Amino acid sequence: MYRSGRPQRRVIPLNLIVDGRSAVVFGGGRVGLRKVRGLLDAGATVTLVCPACVDELETLVAAKKIRRLKRKFRSGDCAGKLVAFACTDDKHANRAILEDARKAHVPCCCSDMNWADGDFTTPATARLGDMAIAVSTGGQNCVAARDMRNEILAHFAARKNLELYVIGTSDACLPSRKRAPFHMPGEARARFGAWVRELKGVREFAVLNTCHRVEVALVASDDASVDAVARLAGFDRLDAKEQYRLKGFDAFCHLVRVASGLESSLLGEFHVVSQVKDAFEEAAAARWSGPALAYVCAETLRVSKAVRHAVEGLVKVAEIDQVAARYLAIHGDLDARSRVTVVGTGVVGTGVVKALAGTSVDWVWHRNRPADALGAKLVAYKNLEASLAKADAVVCAVDVAEPVVTPAMAKLFAGRDVLFVDLGLPRNVDLSYDDMGGVSVVDLDALKLWHRVKSGVLKKVLAKADAVIREEYRGVLGAGVRG
Repeated sequence: MYRSGRPQRRVIPLNLIVDGRSAVVFGGGRVGLRKVRGLLDAGATVTLVCPACVDELETLVAAKKIRRLKRKFRSGDCAGKLVAFACTDDKHANRAILEDARKAHVPCCCSDMNWADGDFTTPATARLGDMAIAVSTGGQNCVAARDMRNEILAHFAARKNLELYVIGTSDACLPSRKRAPFHMPGEARARFGAWVRELKGVREFAVLNTCHRVEVALVASDDASVDAVARLAGFDRLDAKEQYRLKGFDAFCHLVRVASGLESSLLGEFHVVSQVKDAFEEAAAARWSGPALAYVCAETLRVSKAVRHAVEGLVKVAEIDQVAARYLAIHGDLDARSRVTVVGTGVVGTGVVKALAGTSVDWVWHRNRPADALGAKLVAYKNLEASLAKADAVVCAVDVAEPVVTPAMAKLFAGRDVLFVDLGLPRNVDLSYDDMGGVSVVDLDALKLWHRVKSGVLKKVLAKADAVIREEYRGVLGAGVRG
């Protein structure tokens, strides 16, 4: 086949095993030198056939790295070789070498226009440790292949300086009221992502925004870039003890602990696994992340699964939805006539509805109407106030920037005792309700304090988890990216 006056051949990429096997190269010029070097790098035993050669080849001969026959090609030179390379400056000689190789059933590569009649080509190749990179255009544009090879090399060279970082704050170092201004609901994350994408030193990033924490996992080239991300997130307004900045293995270890539920106040909670997945999927969909963080995510989930298995039996799992339902059962004074309004159809809201099976529940939905009502009465968000007016207890679990239970709704609860369980961060119930007579509000921090599960086993659990992480660790950004 010919295109634009140049021959083109369809090829299939192969990795030829030449280690310890014989190859012959005809021609002692720069092209022959490249072929010899490639063969030596792969461990081949090389015979060079040429009357004269460049100094670098002379050096290899003197060092006995290759064997040289100081003459022109002769019929039969290809016999017994694994492969042959015809690299002379004489097209007629290269054609004769190709025909001789055919008779000897030896695959042959020609470096001139005879290449299209040969058996294989050598693509533009580079090696990065154990990784081999090869680019071919099927003979159409060798310069383009070399340029692409060099571009890939430059890309990986730049990635050598990249590190994984995690910066953020959580309930471990900042109470919910102080933490709320730093949380980033959907629109805020989108704005933040647009800003971070403009930072040259940040290659990839993802935002994990949950009721317990707000943190950014990022792949960056220097600390200054991380400082810039921290300023955009507002973390520069926090004291050192109110936030964390982790790098390399420490950052990966943290992510695994988070995904394992071991960095949560409710030790071992499982909801965080889906939240971690969602954060990385959001980053990929928004084009904030690429292969580096995809690898980090996959490894985080893989190792966190191993951690959970290792600490199984040591940790009594208590999900926040289960804790909320238990709190209502004990402190809500609920009976068969009681009505509970649950606002939110996410993972936590769904869990609460399941845990309240047998109770009269209004389940308020906004954008995502549940396919299965789970025994509850589905209520559209526009009818929220009507539901609240009849509620004896209210559970809120919505990811929004502003409260869904506003001061203007206070009249709905006048003269009634109503218990609010606020699982949102920022708060879903306006702070003014904390001082309202007849109304009780328990937020996340108060709920977790009530259900204290971090006991004396925590130290033992974390030690076992860290041992698993070290054993399973394969490198922060993957083999071939960092040594």
